[in-house]
Amino acid sequence: MKSFTVNTIDELCTVIDEYPGALFRGQTRHFEHQGYPSVVTSFDRNRCIPSEMLKWSSYAKNVLETFVDPTANTPHFNQALLQHYGWRSFYVDCSTNPAVGAWFASHRYDEKPGLEISEDYQERPVWLKKRMATSYLEEGEGHLYILDRSVAERIGLVDLAAIDVNGEGLRTQAQSAMLLGPFHGTNVASNCFLAHVKADRALLAQYAERAGLKETDDLFPPPSRDPVLKTLLGLPWREISGVRDDQFNLPAYRRALELPEYQESFVKIAWPQRLSTKERKYPNSSVLSTAIGSAASQSTCPIWSFSDMPVMKFLRFFQQSSV
Repeated sequence: MKSFTVNTIDELCTVIDEYPGALFRGQTRHFEHQGYPSVVTSFDRNRCIPSEMLKWSSYAKNVLETFVDPTANTPHFNQALLQHYGWRSFYVDCSTNPAVGAWFASHRYDEKPGLEISEDYQERPVWLKKRMATSYLEEGEGHLYILDRSVAERIGLVDLAAIDVNGEGLRTQAQSAMLLGPFHGTNVASNCFLAHVKADRALLAQYAERAGLKETDDLFPPPSRDPVLKTLLGLPWREISGVRDDQFNLPAYRRALELPEYQESFVKIAWPQRLSTKERKYPNSSVLSTAIGSAASQSTCPIWSFSDMPVMKFLRFFQQSSV
């Protein structure tokens, strides 16, 4: 494996041009194992929860049959696809597009629980708990790994970018997505790495921007453009038990499949979509803003005033119940 430190866009382009047909993976942090990059799956980093994995796979199989050839809708394919929508898997993300790798090498991922109050189909208030995600450019050094596609194909490679749903803008296409694996408790093999490129994150972000990747939506299209994401987010919500307060008896819900969400959205629980409704405006809550920060103060959903309501019991539960 070769190692490069580049200081200009031209130097970066020269290195990338040395590896036609390669795969790319970007990270803001570098880890090593026996002198080679240490890249492991999300299951190995965060552990596998069998009951959750089976639930996701079952939901995904039914959802994806709407969009994908049933002959390709295998458990391994489901896992690989769901990896791109926020679930853990035995696979590692990579891309055929170096600009995608450069974007991930320059943008740090962050996730915070989001708390909103909305209403059900009868316009009764309900709590909604979401996983709100952001990716932002952070100062420092980024790492772009160049992978040998022939070695990757021998390990196992799933081409997610080949999925086409009537020309819609799927996340898998936006990211020219390939999934490497499956791996079970092992690192990506050392002979899979052709090169390790180190560069300032601002330079890597500039390279990605030249390829049209500037905003988060460029790589994570909203549900309005991504029908697979829209369908996964459209699954029924489930009530969180043990939350209701005697003095403030509102039900709280989380998504059946808790995906990271990059865009704010107004969600009405179990509402009849054939009917039109008016969005109501309520003042932001200083109590919620203090307790959970921007999740409440920056929300585009209707927010009620909680100045005289005993919400701290729910907030404590909410802060402790992030999956």
